[in-house]
Amino acid sequence: MLLQRDAELASLGRQVATVRAGIGRMIIVDGPAGIGKSSLLSATAETAAAAGIRTLRASGSPLEQDAGWGVARQLFATLRAAEFPVGAAALARRALDADEAEPVRGGDAMHAALHGLTWLAAGVAERGPTLMVVDDVHWADPPSLRWLAGLGRQLGELPLAILCAVRSGEPPTSVDLLDELLALAPEPPVRPGPLGPAAVGAVVAHRLPHAGATFAPACHAATAGNPFLLGALLNHLIAERVEPTDEFAATLSAFGPEQVARSVGRQLGRLPAGSASLARAFAVLGRGAPLRHARELAGLAPDDALRVADRLRAAGLLDRADDSWFLVHPLVAGALYGELGGGSRSLWHARAARLLALERADPEAIALHLLHTEPARDETTVATLRAAASRAGLRGAPQSAAVFLRRALVEPPPDRAVEADLRNELGLALAAHVQPEAPALLAEAVDLAATPEQRARIALSGARALGLSGHFVEAGRLCRSGLDRSDGIAADVRAQLEAELVGNIWLDTSTVDEARGWLRPAPLSTEPAWQVVAALAALFDGAPATSTLVLVKPAIHSGRLDEAGSILATVAKFVLIDSGELDDARAYCTALIEAARPRGWLIALAHGSFLRALALTRAGQISDAVADARFAYEFKLVNSPLPALLWSVFTLVEALTQHDELAEADRVLRSVGDPPPGSLATVHLLETRARLRLAQHQPAQAHADLVAAADHWRRFGAVHPGLACWRVDDAEALVALGDRAEARRLAEEHLDLAARVDLPGPRGAGLRALARTSGRKAVDLLEEAVAVLADSPERLEYARALVDLGAALRRGNHREAAREPLRLALTVADGGGMRLLARRARQELSAAGARPRRAAVTGVDALTSAELRVASLAAEGHSNPEIAQRLFVTRRTVETHLTHVYAKLGVTTRTDLAASLR
Repeated sequence: MLLQRDAELASLGRQVATVRAGIGRMIIVDGPAGIGKSSLLSATAETAAAAGIRTLRASGSPLEQDAGWGVARQLFATLRAAEFPVGAAALARRALDADEAEPVRGGDAMHAALHGLTWLAAGVAERGPTLMVVDDVHWADPPSLRWLAGLGRQLGELPLAILCAVRSGEPPTSVDLLDELLALAPEPPVRPGPLGPAAVGAVVAHRLPHAGATFAPACHAATAGNPFLLGALLNHLIAERVEPTDEFAATLSAFGPEQVARSVGRQLGRLPAGSASLARAFAVLGRGAPLRHARELAGLAPDDALRVADRLRAAGLLDRADDSWFLVHPLVAGALYGELGGGSRSLWHARAARLLALERADPEAIALHLLHTEPARDETTVATLRAAASRAGLRGAPQSAAVFLRRALVEPPPDRAVEADLRNELGLALAAHVQPEAPALLAEAVDLAATPEQRARIALSGARALGLSGHFVEAGRLCRSGLDRSDGIAADVRAQLEAELVGNIWLDTSTVDEARGWLRPAPLSTEPAWQVVAALAALFDGAPATSTLVLVKPAIHSGRLDEAGSILATVAKFVLIDSGELDDARAYCTALIEAARPRGWLIALAHGSFLRALALTRAGQISDAVADARFAYEFKLVNSPLPALLWSVFTLVEALTQHDELAEADRVLRSVGDPPPGSLATVHLLETRARLRLAQHQPAQAHADLVAAADHWRRFGAVHPGLACWRVDDAEALVALGDRAEARRLAEEHLDLAARVDLPGPRGAGLRALARTSGRKAVDLLEEAVAVLADSPERLEYARALVDLGAALRRGNHREAAREPLRLALTVADGGGMRLLARRARQELSAAGARPRRAAVTGVDALTSAELRVASLAAEGHSNPEIAQRLFVTRRTVETHLTHVYAKLGVTTRTDLAASLR
């Protein structure tokens, strides 16, 4: 029976009851040790279960706070195989059973596990209202904490409540993650207070019916009303056969954790031989250990262990649930564990590790004990910790892998080669979740390498990880180190390392000259990495597109770049886009996306999405581009450093600008502030921001950005007019500012460069720019531009040329002739979601005396990019949960989009939806 807890139980019951209405929430119970948090959680769980709410339970513990997904695995331990559906929820197997996980780069493994666990929780909740109870959440492992926080942000859409107990004043496993989790609770924490004098009196009267009148008040004063301490005090007094007289009450003093420890020690001294050893074994092994492990650790015979366990249970120190035994309270476990000195603890944990190793336990379970042993230069310890780290990485728990590897390094490793590999593995684990120490550790690993081959191998793997995560400068530095003293390494490894170096250092004006220096003496080879590097150089130099494509297409087609996880795979697709091969670029990106999506590889998915968005934008499919670019941006915003984030920022800003969402484009720009100078992403961002300013009728600001972009491009040595297209946009800004002569010079310069690359996109853009400066000849130039672009994949540029042609004809008083290109422009623009151009086409049509159709507020043209994507998947027969899993959004988001879709299309069923979209 819980005393003086009616208000707390009522509050918890009211909050849990919201799951019956399909509204979940985070619920927090907060208080000091022993105040009764666990009892409140148990009572609430029992009440919920009696009301038909499924209850899943877990508990954090000091031993398991480094166990990857330890709390998540506890919560789902009782699930049946049938409850692991296909789709995104199946990705949870990575976290729950590493044996079934396919190898993948650490960051993608982590995001796949997070995504799968979230959908598994959603699937469980969809079968019926669910309550997840996590006791001692301050001791939860970081991967589980991260997942619980992410799940907590979606609880408003699920019949799922998460009830957590946190001990105030206890240092948590991860302060930031715990704070993030606790902040999700919509109501203040339930904070059980100490028992009042009346409640303490009731307990004392029940346990000691003959207590004197002042005995209960003395117990209340000694324990400050803490329920656990009160029970421990009474147990101690009863065990000591103390008479509860008023005279003895006058001698009672404060009874806290230190007194609990002494009391437990005296209790154990009165119990049969072996009791203290068995109790300490359970304290070392942690919650839920089987009796056979504790028996062997304590050195007891099987029969003796059973008898001793029963006596410990009768004494109120030990309890059991099924085949698992546990000490009754963390304070008891802490008291027993604290009595062991540092050396003794190390010995107990070492014996526990050997015991588990003999049973061929999971290396992670063994490693949890090895973390608490004294370093002893033991090769077996190092090997076990490395194996545990490997499994943690496979589970998608690089944080746990890093803990195991750090401990292995202080063992220390047996030789320099093993230490170098360990530092490399640790650096890769940290890079997987974007930790700032990763570059330094990877550099140390290269320096420690015992042979040139090991040095090059470590440098290559580290550089690839750093490059993909946006640490381009550090990746280049690592490649240089790998190439130092590299005589004797295999030629193919050297070629890959050199190409990786060039690919990373080409991305900044401060190192691009060094990149070109590596390129010039290098012989052209069939190594895909070097083919990409050569194609990149050809692109920047403005070589004919055909010669660039001859280099880059075989490299992409080989598939080796994506398999290697190299930044050069991304560079290759950029080269393809800037070389006008939009259809091929989209196909390669789509293949990457379709491979990554079902596996939950969100990093690869984000890369493929923002690259495809670039190709879609140029192809004039702006609605689709916005959806892809937004996904990449939102993922990178919370998972990537600024250098990597910038690539998704300029992609999304460009798509939003062409979608006529100018205020939203400005908001995205503000999310990153001023971009760092010198970066290739920065110069793209400057050009993109300038186009936004032109759309906002701010030519002076646009010109300033384009002048800065031009300076960057000159330092890069880039003259390709499809890559460095600043001249076209600056011509428009200069005309608006009244400097037609300079605008004409830039347009002619652009056209000269376009003639060299021989691509319709740059040529059409140059003709359009020149037309702005050419008065009467503008129509002829624009007609040529339209003809050049008519059959090209560059539909955005084609629509721009049509609008400009119509506007020029209208200004020349050829109003009827202006209508045809303007109507065609409006059709092309509306069809691809080019709303900025569509708005201008309507304005020009009205000025030409036509009555253009209005911007759609109903029908397919009225759908936003996100609505269209959801509607298309629904029309293909996908259910709402399947759509949500496929697009990595919540089910409620899908439902909201479909509600808007049905209203805009005037339909009520999926069958009607498919017909409307056709």
